[in-house]
Amino acid sequence: MLFELVTGNLAAVPSYMAALNIGWIYVLYLAAFAVCGRTRIAVPLVSVSLYLISLAEAFVVAFRGRPIMFWDVFALRTAMSVSGNYSFVITRAMKLAFLGLLAVNLLAWVLPLRVKGRKQRLLFAGGSAGLAVGFGLWFFGYLAPAWGLGINMWAVNETYQEYGYVLSTAVSFRYAVKKKPEGYSQARIRQIYEEIIGEDEELLASNGDVGMNAEGDITPVNIICIMNESLADLKTAGDFETNREYFPFLNSLEENAVRGSLCVPVFGSMTSNTEFEFLTGDSMALLPSNCIAYQFYIHPGTYGLTSTLKDQGYRPVVVHPYPRENWNRDESYRNMGFDDFLDIEDFEGSGELRNYVSDRANYEKLIELVEAKENPSDRLFLFNVTMQNHGGYESAYENFDQEIWLTGDLEGKYPKTDQFLSLMKASDDALEYLIGYFEQSGEPTMIVMFGDHQPSVEDGFFDEIAGQPSEQVPDSQRIMWYETPFLIWTNYEMKSEDKGSMGAVYLSSEVLKRAGLSMTPFNRFMLEMEEQLPVIHPLGCYDREGNYYTWEAVAGEQSPYRKLMSDYQCLVYNHCFDANTYEKMFTVPGT
Repeated sequence: MLFELVTGNLAAVPSYMAALNIGWIYVLYLAAFAVCGRTRIAVPLVSVSLYLISLAEAFVVAFRGRPIMFWDVFALRTAMSVSGNYSFVITRAMKLAFLGLLAVNLLAWVLPLRVKGRKQRLLFAGGSAGLAVGFGLWFFGYLAPAWGLGINMWAVNETYQEYGYVLSTAVSFRYAVKKKPEGYSQARIRQIYEEIIGEDEELLASNGDVGMNAEGDITPVNIICIMNESLADLKTAGDFETNREYFPFLNSLEENAVRGSLCVPVFGSMTSNTEFEFLTGDSMALLPSNCIAYQFYIHPGTYGLTSTLKDQGYRPVVVHPYPRENWNRDESYRNMGFDDFLDIEDFEGSGELRNYVSDRANYEKLIELVEAKENPSDRLFLFNVTMQNHGGYESAYENFDQEIWLTGDLEGKYPKTDQFLSLMKASDDALEYLIGYFEQSGEPTMIVMFGDHQPSVEDGFFDEIAGQPSEQVPDSQRIMWYETPFLIWTNYEMKSEDKGSMGAVYLSSEVLKRAGLSMTPFNRFMLEMEEQLPVIHPLGCYDREGNYYTWEAVAGEQSPYRKLMSDYQCLVYNHCFDANTYEKMFTVPGT
């Protein structure tokens, strides 16, 4: 009762769900009691921990619109590092729950239960542990499957409000283990490989500059990929008016530019999952739901865009003006093969916008790295994750000028959205500066930019421009809230194209194709899959004709894409979960 009083969900949890929450809470008390044998220790330990978790849950839901999943424990440092940009309000419910917490612990202190004697302690410890384990086995082995308990991954809050937090957390553990796809084996992976390359591995390799489907004879010596924090065009969800255009430069690019909308796997947060899809080509839809890929699935030697470019002579460097431990990036980047990681410590004295290093300062650092090369012909791969547009739009900042705001019927209604749109104009100005510099450069350079997710601005804004409450929008249309702009631009001649909507898993293969570089068999598979299913997303898939498929349908017996999707599932499993990754699939032949 105290826990859900704090979260505000107490009235929404039905009695039978409340009973299961109590059961799991009792498991925690039993486990603590089994270890220490004293209620004066076990009760404060568990009750205080639960109270602190309830506070964190209430704040996190208020800030980012989704509950704390058990994977988020690994992202605690990230959450703490950005917490200063949000306003924490202690509610009356939190105060009442604190008084209840004091009462519980006072009762435990006045009426203690202590097991004396080694034999009795062992007996009670064993009994408590046995009851806890027995409850867990009964729950996971019988009750959860029989009742169909599961997390609604597209509306996670609804599950946590209905089930209660503790029960929902227990249910979410069912998603931690990934089963092998049907028909998976090492022999199956080898078969897929042989189908991709046929009898001629030279189709994938190029002895140097020009690979399969090359767009021209020029290969960039600098490849700069920028994942821009919260970069988004909110008009994907509906039209609205502003006092002036917020993407004038981006929208003006026509020459040597490939553009479109990138369908990213997350909304409002969990940035690293978008870069995971970009760098690896593995869809988050095939990993345990709502997990953080960088916390679990990036192992030493993980193959992807970084290793493919490194094998072709590029020096890979990460630039991210924030603490390197966020989202476990430090270890993940090292495991993917990046040579250097420039973090917030390398941006001392750099320009800021609000409380973050500005996009302009980011790009000045990228230019600095290019200019620092010993030889202009040295190949360099820069991956930049920006911070300028991070959430916390409700605050006022001395170093921020409001240039863009909503007009018409929406004027003055959504101040967070107004601030966000002004940040987009600042990002557009910074992009103009970056491209302006490389237009004058003699080094062939490719610049790739995409947004990691749409922002967490007012829910009412999204509902109003969409013309209906977001919970009533079907999954086939909800993908509009997961689209961000992407751009591939070169300072040399390249065929321009509007790609329309495209899954984020394809972008790295598109980069290799447009750069005229050699590709792995996996890259070639991805490009062939893109021709048939251009949008791969946790909410479903779209084929080239615009037909929408759920994941169950696209992999079903009646689907024309059944084998294609089955092959992709096997490849992702081999890459992420199998200790015996089939290296030939994910490396350039001959390297």
